Amino acid sequence: MRTGDAPSATAGAPDEVAATGDRPEQRFGLNFVLVATMVLGPFPIMAPAVVAVDLIGDLGITTGAFSVALTANTVVAALFAPLSGRITDQIGPKVSTVLTIGTAGVGLFGMAFAPNVWLLMAAAAFSGLGQGWCNPATNKLIAERVPAGRRGTITGLKQSGVMFGTFLSGATLPTLATLPTLATLYGWRWATGIYGVVTLACALGIALWLRPDAKTGSEPAFAYEAPPGAVFAVAPAQPRVVRMGPAERQFIITITWFSLLMGSVVGGVGRFQILFAEESLGWTNFWAGWASALAGVTAIGSRIWWARLTERRVHPASALAIQSAFTVVAMALLLGAATVHSSLMWVMSLLAGFTMMSWNAVAMLAIITGIPVALAGRASGIVMLGFMSGLSIGGLVTGYVAEWTGSFNLVWTGFAVLAAGATVLALIMRRPRPVGP
Repeated sequence: MRTGDAPSATAGAPDEVAATGDRPEQRFGLNFVLVATMVLGPFPIMAPAVVAVDLIGDLGITTGAFSVALTANTVVAALFAPLSGRITDQIGPKVSTVLTIGTAGVGLFGMAFAPNVWLLMAAAAFSGLGQGWCNPATNKLIAERVPAGRRGTITGLKQSGVMFGTFLSGATLPTLATLPTLATLYGWRWATGIYGVVTLACALGIALWLRPDAKTGSEPAFAYEAPPGAVFAVAPAQPRVVRMGPAERQFIITITWFSLLMGSVVGGVGRFQILFAEESLGWTNFWAGWASALAGVTAIGSRIWWARLTERRVHPASALAIQSAFTVVAMALLLGAATVHSSLMWVMSLLAGFTMMSWNAVAMLAIITGIPVALAGRASGIVMLGFMSGLSIGGLVTGYVAEWTGSFNLVWTGFAVLAAGATVLALIMRRPRPVGP
């Protein structure tokens, strides 16, 4: 049911729809670019978490100092996201994608060979540029180069890249593993450095083989002559010059507040679910980790499913309302796991992966399909400011409240209230706006 008004009736208009004559290998190449950007952009924050024990020991720092150093990544990402969106609209998504992956590669090198906590913090902060840039760049790339009807699936696929990056880091970087990993073979520093090389090589490949960005407005588009054998040579559309009107502005503000509330829930649960299972439920680290992994694996497929469903059958605001409402249920299950039966944790993980960890695919698609192409980068950056701020706030507040109260019950209750508030925002978002002053 696609009721409610979209903020812009011109988004996805014929002159903004990407070319449809691209070959299958070119579409595959574009998919690769999108997924690789979402895997590698946030990777510098994933890798240190996996090798934390060895990293802390080699640098001789405390766990608190390590946490503060990595927080620099999300802080910079949140602050830079709005600016990255404006830059993306100015220089185009191809250059933005290359710079996103390039900053991640440099950041990984800095972390791999940092001799002290200060350079570790500097590397984490620098890689935060890519963390805040990856969604504006990829959303703009989809808006320009993917025609309506294919955007839902590809948006869900690229948002699943974050989850794949989490799996990749967890599978290849542990230093205490029964099977050989990069870290057990070469040490955590060289393993992280190898990922830095791969990341920079990926940025170079995209720079060489992805077609140039189209110019905006009435200026003629580039004459596209793809290099021989180029698999990334999907032709972009030619976006029109538009101004952000009141409807678009209100739409973006509402999604940003929604992202702040849901980001706080995701940040707190994602960072402390394992610790909650160990301390409050008495689980071993092995089973607590599997419960957390279950949510991540579920989210990979559900992000694609939700985005596809949203483009074809359900209004984005309706989908967001459903996801945030079921997040309230997930928080109730966390409370029940501590007070009724610990097995409810497994149900919660499945539900969280299907809703709480999948809403951002719908939010990104709402921007791609509801905002004119020329404004897609700026809108994505503003929304990412809300999301990254929520991740930082949720993770920080959860630890202090749990320590102050001696349990997580108040935290889960508070997150249920935030998710309920997000549901109200989504319901307001789908109401038709009055025409006129």
